[in-house]
Parts: sequence; structure tokens; C-alpha cells
Amino acid sequence: MRFANKSVIVTGASIGMGRETAKRFAAEGAAVLVNYAKAEKDARQTADDIVKAGGRAALCQGDVSKESDAKKIVATAVGEFGKLDILINNAGVTSFIPFQDLDAAGPDVWERLYATNVVGSFLCARAAAAEMRKTGGGVIVNNASIAGQRANGSSIPYCCSKAALIHLTHCLASTLGPDIRVNSVSPGVIDDTRWNAGRSNFDAAKAHASGVEQSLLKRTGKAGDIAAAILFLASDEASFCTGIDLLVDGGRSYKI
Repeated sequence: MRFANKSVIVTGASIGMGRETAKRFAAEGAAVLVNYAKAEKDARQTADDIVKAGGRAALCQGDVSKESDAKKIVATAVGEFGKLDILINNAGVTSFIPFQDLDAAGPDVWERLYATNVVGSFLCARAAAAEMRKTGGGVIVNNASIAGQRANGSSIPYCCSKAALIHLTHCLASTLGPDIRVNSVSPGVIDDTRWNAGRSNFDAAKAHASGVEQSLLKRTGKAGDIAAAILFLASDEASFCTGIDLLVDGGRSYKI
């Protein structure tokens, strides 16, 4: 198994891509710290699924945008598993605001999105790097978005936060190498997430059809597609990759 004897943190592992990533790491031998901010029930389900499948998991509540919580998350992983090898910065938030509605994208929206999507990823990476270096190094993978590369997404602040996360990946890779590799993935349209839950006037069937039409592969993505990309970047198979952003969008970026 690729991750036997490895310790992994997956932030925002309650649902969707985070949950699938945590479960796949565990299935390949890793001990996984399941982090959540608010969705305790869902996070416990992720951990329970891992344990029932014969894996090893621990829970840690923490808001990655808070420095004390970021440190707590890392400390909990080290306390539970004895070390930290891999950090997956998956926690993220958004706001659905039409690009044309500039007035709605106020400072509070920018601050909230940047606090989690960018600052939170930095805080967790900084805390993780200190522990990784104690045991010879490690890997960090950030979950960004196609919205960080194209002017298309849930809102302007969200797109800009993900662009910043991609550049943070570059900056950390140049700073933490050679002992710590840092990469990111940029998902396209992913069906099995809760991003659109409660969104007014959202037509799931229409969104799915649009995603299929815009994809060169004529399908939308699944959480498993992103989890597979994350595991690849975290594995020794990607040992010569650092500072890259892996676009996982079915070729959608070539059609918009």
C-alpha cells in the first residue's frame, strides 16, 4: 500500500472531496486525522467509515482560519499518530454572488473567504512543516479550483482566493523544498458535493448538463476523481513534482 505507516491530515474531511480523500488514504494504509469545523456528525461518519473498513482515524475539530486551531490540528495528529507526513488543505468556503453584483461582494465576503481558503491553508502548512522536518520531510497538497485559473465561478472573491491559493502553493514549494513538496489540484465541475445546497434558484440538472457539455470528456467529475489526483501528488510516484497545480476538470478549461 502506498501510504503504509504514513500519518495524514485532511482538513474539511466531513463530506465530499475531503471525505473521499480521507477514506482513500486510509484504504492505502495511512492513519488519518479527520478535521472539521462545524459538521461534527458528518466528520464522525467519515471516521467511522474508515474504522469499519479496517483503517485508522482520529477526529479533530478546528477552524483552520484560526492560528490556535491550525496548531491544534497538527498537534493532535502528532499526538495520535506520533508524526506527520502529509497535509491535505481541503477546507474551503464560498459565497454565491453574480460577478455583475459588485456591491454584494463586500469586505466581509472577501475576508471570510480569504481567511479560510488562503490564510487557513498557510497556517496549517506552517504548523505542519515544523513537524514534518522533525522526521525528514513530507508533502502538502492544497485543494484549489479551476476558478483560480479562469474568470468563472461562484463569485469574484472566491475566484481570487483560489488564485491566491495556487500562488501560495508556488511560494511554499520554493520555500519548503527540498524536504517538503507542495502541490495543488484544481477541480472542475464536481457533482457529488454540497456546494450548492440551499442555493436559491439552483437547477442541479441544468448545471450537470452544462458541465457535461463543457467537458471534453463529456462528463462531470466525482469526488473520487479529485481524491485520486490528491493521492497521486502525495505519493512517491510524484516525488519529482513540486510547485505544480494539477487541473482535474475533464478539459473544461479549454472550452470557456
